Amino acid sequence: MHRPLLLRGARQLLTLRGAEGPRRGAACLDLGVIADGSVLIRDGRIACVGQSRRVDNLSEARNAIVVEVHGAVVMPAFVDPSLTIPSNATLARRILQLAFAHGTASAGVIGSYLALRALAAADPASPAIVCALDLEPGFDPAQLQRAVRRNLAASLRFELPAHNRDALRLFRSLGPGFRVWCGEPDNPDWIGLALAYGASVLDLQQSLSAPQIHLLADSPAVAVVPPAAAGIARALVDGDAAVAIGSGFSMTAGATCSMQAAALLAVRDGGLQLAEAITLSTINAAHALGLSAQCGSLEAGKQADILVLHVPDYHDIVNFMGVNLVSKIVHAGTLVS
Repeated sequence: MHRPLLLRGARQLLTLRGAEGPRRGAACLDLGVIADGSVLIRDGRIACVGQSRRVDNLSEARNAIVVEVHGAVVMPAFVDPSLTIPSNATLARRILQLAFAHGTASAGVIGSYLALRALAAADPASPAIVCALDLEPGFDPAQLQRAVRRNLAASLRFELPAHNRDALRLFRSLGPGFRVWCGEPDNPDWIGLALAYGASVLDLQQSLSAPQIHLLADSPAVAVVPPAAAGIARALVDGDAAVAIGSGFSMTAGATCSMQAAALLAVRDGGLQLAEAITLSTINAAHALGLSAQCGSLEAGKQADILVLHVPDYHDIVNFMGVNLVSKIVHAGTLVS
């Protein structure tokens, strides 16, 4: 049995603890901040989170490997719900390593059949991945069924209006969850259709009308917003929809695989407060991937995916656009950086 690990004396500990379910509306502002906090980690999971004077005095903490984090911000690792990988496996792994270096410990990887098949088990210095199979119009049904048999993907991702009802019935019969998007900004019906078919994630690229936001707010589905569409985030949060921020990374100009950058772009271009952006890129993003019981917040029993940032106050993060503030990463309880 390995010795416990103790992160001791954070100036600010952002726990993101809260009610079950993705945070909506004003709840997105509550980061569960603990001043002078510590985290005790045992067997890859969080054993205790709280003020240092309480955690440090636990009998188990006295035998722990101690990592001093005085003067730093400690928070849950980022979760990226929308990172598209190329078919080149070497390049895909490099992108995942870069995302990890910037604090992403779990990622919703979107890729073609060939891309997902080429992506082998995650490197220890890469995020844990949840795969979505990207289905273009004219997809090969046999290939799709092979992907499902081989458990290549946890969900199917597709442009909703681009597929007929026969294709949608086939997708539904195969079992994986749906994540959908719509390239027709003037289509008023796609949100209702997506929810009727049981989509759990909606990748948004354009603003929604008030009735569409109401539909989304009344559903358990999570809307994922990339930096390119950051301007729509404010209306969604104000409308009590469940929203997550993703990097939206793909092999295009101006793309970023840094969730730090994605969160700050949502503040700058989307009108979010920093606390909201942090919530949407941690616990809400974990809900989008079905990982909320495992990561996204610092709570006893969850996997220890934790960041130590080079700032004394989380409000300072907005002053460092383009700067990697990660000092240390704990991934599944192991200090890897």
